[in-house]
Amino acid sequence: MKTLDKITNQNFPLPWVDLDSYMESKGDKIEIYLIEKRNLVEGLILMFYTLFRTGKSNIKVYMPSWWDYCLDTWDIKNDRYDYELEGKSIETKDYLLMLKESSIELGYSGICSCNDWDKFLSITLTCIVTHKAPYSPIFYDEENDFFFYFHHTGSMGFYYKTRNEVVEKILNISKREYDVR
Repeated sequence: MKTLDKITNQNFPLPWVDLDSYMESKGDKIEIYLIEKRNLVEGLILMFYTLFRTGKSNIKVYMPSWWDYCLDTWDIKNDRYDYELEGKSIETKDYLLMLKESSIELGYSGICSCNDWDKFLSITLTCIVTHKAPYSPIFYDEENDFFFYFHHTGSMGFYYKTRNEVVEKILNISKREYDVR
């Protein structure tokens, strides 16, 4: 089974979101922090399932450049990108193999749906917390008008446009289970 499926519409669908500066987005924001930070990857995966367990099928993933996600794909000395597995970190190899196995073509920028959240989150969150990737993919739910991303510190930035029933449920679970700021 492919971990990811490419979506034909490559444009990010939430017009109120400023992809260049999330802070300039026209919605409200909370930051959700893990209380226990012993294993950040496991904690963030559990956070994802705790907050989105009933709605994860609506969540899509956006990246401006899927293949350039990990820093060691960039050969700084020669100012070029190299997507071969040789010489890459284990984290980057796992990520690049996931893209290849999912048939995400080189240079793809846009949206994917996820078929295996355990694998996808484990690979991408490991890249984030080990600093192999400088940023998180953007996860979003178009129907419920929210997006979120993960941070290497063991937190999630959660933005929403309107406080609908689904968003309210996520906010309540966040306040009950995590450190919300």
